Amino acid sequence: MNLLRDEELVSLIAQSGGKWIFMGLESIDPENLKSVSKGFNKPDEYRAILERLARQGLYAITSFIFGMDNDRPGVAQRTLQVIRSWPPGLPVFGLLTPYPATPLYDRLASSGRLTRPKHWLEFKPFTMDFSPLGISADQAEKEVRQAWESSYNPAAIASAMEWLESKSFPDRLIHLLARLAFRGIYFPQMRWQEWLRLLFENRGPILYSVYQALEMKFRSRPKDPQSIDTRRTVQRPAQ
Repeated sequence: MNLLRDEELVSLIAQSGGKWIFMGLESIDPENLKSVSKGFNKPDEYRAILERLARQGLYAITSFIFGMDNDRPGVAQRTLQVIRSWPPGLPVFGLLTPYPATPLYDRLASSGRLTRPKHWLEFKPFTMDFSPLGISADQAEKEVRQAWESSYNPAAIASAMEWLESKSFPDRLIHLLARLAFRGIYFPQMRWQEWLRLLFENRGPILYSVYQALEMKFRSRPKDPQSIDTRRTVQRPAQ
């Protein structure tokens, strides 16, 4: 995050062929950031940094964590409202996870808040392993689901593609494919029926991308020699 404040560095990343940058934003709440030793992240700067990246053709995979001590019901909606004001990227959402031999784990264990003290032995994705302070474990899990649903539903994908309309076709295509794939992080897409449904629900942006690809192909085709005016200028001999 600190490095991306450097415009020269951002420009060099773009010039080197970079397209995506992973950013652990974690939260839009400064108090939450302090509680996980990431007070150097400044939520007020998020938008400016992401816009700087977008101007260089760079986009962010932004990660957020719910279930922190300062989170309250509605944290997903508040976070989504802020995200919608940014250039489109690939947001990912998870729950605060206390790993063993970390200060967080020790703090939660000493306060009796761990509900699955050996959670790593029985991996359950998107499941709370302790009792949050300002929100129930069940509500925190629902907040994560809401965030994923709202970020990767057909309306959100169409909105992102509309924002990217002025960008190059390869950039738009990569972004569309990435969004369809990232949805599978939370909503498994293991069967062909699930992919078929996903493609049907997002047929608008997909068909438009196919149309643009065909249009580019036909534009790049060499012209028919017979359609080119091959007439030569005949010069009369000097008198």
